[in-house]
Amino acid sequence: MSEFANGAAVSVIQGPMKGLYGTVVFHDETEHKYLVRFTGSQQMFYDPDQIVLWR
Repeated sequence: MSEFANGAAVSVIQGPMKGLYGTVVFHDETEHKYLVRFTGSQQMFYDPDQIVLWR
């Protein structure tokens, strides 16, 4: 089971996009990484400890 559902609003807490708001669009269960989209064309994979639910 994934920690963040597709469509979840998250904030990045580590890495070059730290502080940005994005949306989880995919969960890679094999690698246990989340694809987070920031804009229509900008997205990156993150480990679960690199993102938190946006509040």
